[in-house]
Amino acid sequence: MNLRTKSMILFSVSTFCLALLAGCGTGGDSITGQSPLPSPSQEAPTPEPTPSPTPEPTPAYPIYEFGTPLEKSEPVADDTFFDTAVFLGDSRTEGLQLFSGLKNGTFYWARGMSVFRADSDDYRVFDVDGEQLTLVGTLGKKQYESVYIMIGINELGYPAERYEEGMAALVDKVIAAQPNAVIYLQTLPPVNDAVAQKNGLASYINNAQVDLFNQAIIRVAREKKVVLLDTASAYRGADGQLPAELASDGAHFVYSGYTIWADYLRCHVMDPERYFYNRSLGSAGEEG
Repeated sequence: MNLRTKSMILFSVSTFCLALLAGCGTGGDSITGQSPLPSPSQEAPTPEPTPSPTPEPTPAYPIYEFGTPLEKSEPVADDTFFDTAVFLGDSRTEGLQLFSGLKNGTFYWARGMSVFRADSDDYRVFDVDGEQLTLVGTLGKKQYESVYIMIGINELGYPAERYEEGMAALVDKVIAAQPNAVIYLQTLPPVNDAVAQKNGLASYINNAQVDLFNQAIIRVAREKKVVLLDTASAYRGADGQLPAELASDGAHFVYSGYTIWADYLRCHVMDPERYFYNRSLGSAGEEG
């Protein structure tokens, strides 16, 4: 083999090796260009479950919105329920004690009583254990479980704003004297305008004025957070008047009419625990 032939063989071998190397390089580039498989640590996180809203707590006792009439309840088992009650009022409360059949409880009433006289030293008309006391003063002698207030017929000649101020001040004093009692503030029953005029009662004793006073009573009950009894609804006829057959002089009831009042009280009673629970809330129906 001559030198020329050997050179040609070496050149062919070299060319073949270079071709192989070039092929390997191309294969490497194609592998490098592929996307790498994700490792377990690169997997997408599992989303957290959306938390359920926290339910509102169930009130310990039924909500009562102060300033709204107390709903009707089951009648009391018997009138001994009122053994621990006190009734504060004027001549209408006198009729409740004398003619309604309700003999249980303590009654402090005076003809001519008003919110302005309830704590006046000039109106010490109650003799308790030999001591002359005001209406408010009587509440310092004994603690009650219920206090019923019905005062307003003698104030009808005053502006409703003055009456409201006087009633608010009276309720404050009652709460202070009887902090553990359920306080009931009652709306004024209507009068019969025609019968009142026929009997010569003052012109301001009329249902327009009664309605203004009852709106004041509602506001005081809401502001002071005491129970509102819509006693007026038990006497209000379809025309808004006290029915003539129930009116004696137009403002007071015939004797048999007072039983309606007692029956209403028997069926409108606030549970003390419910009362104080609702008073503990920031405002009517809302926690503070």
